[in-house]
Amino acid sequence: MNKKSSCCAICENSNRASICPICVNYRLNEYSTLLKSLNSRRDSLYSKLSVVLVAKGKADDQFNWRVQQNEKLAILREKLHRNKEQLAQGKAKVEKLSQDLKKKNGMLESARNVLEKNRVEQLEKFYPNFICTQSLGHMAITSELLHKQSVVIKQICKLFPQRRVNVDGDRNFSGQYDQICNARLPRGLDPHSVSSEELAAALGYMVQLLNLVAHNLAAPTIHNAGFAGSCSRIWQRDSYWNACPSSRSNEYPLFIPRQNYCSTSAENSWTDKSSSNFGVASMESERRLHLDSTRSNSFNYSSVSPHSVETHKDLQKGVSLLKKSVACVTAYCYNLLCLDVPSDMSTFEAFAKLLSTLSSSKEVRSVFNLKMACSRSCKQVQKLNKSVWDVNSAISSSALLESAHALQLMKNTCYNNLPNSTASFIFATEISDGKNESFIDGWDLVEHPTFPPPPSQVEDIEHWTRAMFIDATKK
Repeated sequence: MNKKSSCCAICENSNRASICPICVNYRLNEYSTLLKSLNSRRDSLYSKLSVVLVAKGKADDQFNWRVQQNEKLAILREKLHRNKEQLAQGKAKVEKLSQDLKKKNGMLESARNVLEKNRVEQLEKFYPNFICTQSLGHMAITSELLHKQSVVIKQICKLFPQRRVNVDGDRNFSGQYDQICNARLPRGLDPHSVSSEELAAALGYMVQLLNLVAHNLAAPTIHNAGFAGSCSRIWQRDSYWNACPSSRSNEYPLFIPRQNYCSTSAENSWTDKSSSNFGVASMESERRLHLDSTRSNSFNYSSVSPHSVETHKDLQKGVSLLKKSVACVTAYCYNLLCLDVPSDMSTFEAFAKLLSTLSSSKEVRSVFNLKMACSRSCKQVQKLNKSVWDVNSAISSSALLESAHALQLMKNTCYNNLPNSTASFIFATEISDGKNESFIDGWDLVEHPTFPPPPSQVEDIEHWTRAMFIDATKK
């Protein structure tokens, strides 16, 4: 039996299977190549689509951000518009209130002027005698105060006599000196222009005198001084409320420390009650003979120890502070008396002359009378009504007349009669060359009105009230 011949359905070759392997492989390769090309195309299209999607996402984000910002800007513009409207309304309201206040101020000013005018008319019409009586009473009190003040100052001058002496015959200490209680005061800012014993004693006396005068005359003192005999010290107070120095180094001695003893301990303060020599620690240098024993008027900085130089400078600062305090009190009292501060005198000499003037009631009265003779007019004298002189009080007519000069003078003190001495003032650390020893030329003080005592001093307030308002008007 013969076999049937078969052929490939694809290549149609005979004697082959229905689908020959060659055709199968060919077709598979063809399909594989096509599949690979389609796969690569798909990948490229996918990457392009990813790039497009990323760009579209960014564009959408930017668009959304712009939309949000535009919404915020719209809200802010609306808020700004509302604030501008509120500001305009507030300005209009403020302008209206300002105009109302101006109107009210004008009304108040006119009312105040009318009241002032009425007050002046009432005083001129109904109270001239009362005013004159009060003024004369105040004048009498001022006159009595000046008299008692002169008595006190005279006693102080007896306790601390001052004078200008001329020393001859001494090779180291010759010339003119200011003297207090027979102890010579230093010339200029040179503490070695006098002996150490005289220096300590004289400056101690001057400290005590200055404290007494400032207390009795109610004069200002710009420095605080601690009186301890020949071991006194002076310092600048720390503040208005604290009278102590800011530090112990700002406390300057008014004496040359004694020999044969040296101590730099901080415990040796002048306020230490347990220490000897009034609590002041003396200091000693290796070359002390340059400080005192040679009795020289100059100080050689190059030949002494640094400790001695520092001690010398502290002493100079102390003398300078003391002179400034004396100059302040002197200028204040001269301005109070409407006198020119003597410019040709030293600080201590002008202070002594001031105390001599204040201790003499006749001299003070003559100064007041001389000033008042130039300032009072005949018209002011005629204005005093007859009824004023008929007041039956404990004040005598002569006392009232004398005190009238004093009160008017006190009123014109800070306006008309201040001296013109306004030269520059010597600083505390500067060293004078001896040409001009006056520390007064910088002080030009203004007199302030006299007020009642502080509320804590009840007894003083009662005396002050009785003297000013009751005794002066008693009939």
